[in-house]
Amino acid sequence: TYIYTIYLLARLLSIVSIQHRSLLKIKKMPGNKQKPASDKFIDGEKVLCYHGPLLYEAKVNRVQMKDKVQQYWIHYNGWSKSWDEWVPESRVLKINDATLQKQKDLQQQYPHAERQKKTASKRKADKRKDFEPPLRKRRTRQEISECSTRDSSPHQDINIVYPDNIKKRLVDDWDLITRQKQLVRLPKKLTVCELLEKYQLHLKTTSPDELKSGQVAEVCGGLIDYFDVMLGTQLLYKFERPQYSDILQNYSDKSPSEVFGIEHFLRLFVRLSSMLSYTPMSEDNQTIIQTHIQHLLKYLDSEVDNLAFEYDAAPAEYLRRQT
Repeated sequence: TYIYTIYLLARLLSIVSIQHRSLLKIKKMPGNKQKPASDKFIDGEKVLCYHGPLLYEAKVNRVQMKDKVQQYWIHYNGWSKSWDEWVPESRVLKINDATLQKQKDLQQQYPHAERQKKTASKRKADKRKDFEPPLRKRRTRQEISECSTRDSSPHQDINIVYPDNIKKRLVDDWDLITRQKQLVRLPKKLTVCELLEKYQLHLKTTSPDELKSGQVAEVCGGLIDYFDVMLGTQLLYKFERPQYSDILQNYSDKSPSEVFGIEHFLRLFVRLSSMLSYTPMSEDNQTIIQTHIQHLLKYLDSEVDNLAFEYDAAPAEYLRRQT
């Protein structure tokens, strides 16, 4: 009986081996090429795309490689073509159950963002209506060429100048976390939200006229939204991810801007330049935002020695989680 059992096992293994070789031959036959695993998006694909803090259903209409960066010409479903834009791959997500749930969660977290976009869209339409002449004159070939060149530009460069003290803090931050294996002490006593409130109080005494326009509050609110959305995906070092997961569990009732502080907030400005470059806006709005960001960085530069940059050595238990 024992010998017979060995014999049956040998036959079974032989059959499995033959089937395996047959499958390999089929895969190698012409016309049976396997689709390479790729996270890239193709022309015509339906996707979800970040615009501000929210995810919108969209479609990829064109794909290009610009300055070694993959870019996608996105059309947002249900929105005017005036909102079409070039976006980097980091803003595009595949559509699946997880990303659709993320879309719902963001809509609940930022209920006013959708309304703001609709209001902006209405303003665009009103402006076109107000300034469109009753009779359009035919444009010259030169005007058409200039317009085409301007419209085909994937993004507008937004230059942010970092003060020396800010640069030094960013370098120190990288060294403390990636080389010295330290972690930012969380939750922060002065959070991102509180820091921006403090900045607005500072302007109230030094530049009250600047506050009256409402632009400062709008820019600060936008920075908070960007920070909350980008922190988990673009503003963390790999060593910090377990800590971030713990924070999400322990402070599930708070947004990241209500827990994290100056250390992570400064990292936002490094990413912000490219993010804003892919956001459609007029030159006037671009100048306004750039000016306010520079004013904020100047304030942070003057206060950098008074702001608590706090790090602690990661405990042994945390280091074991890294392996």
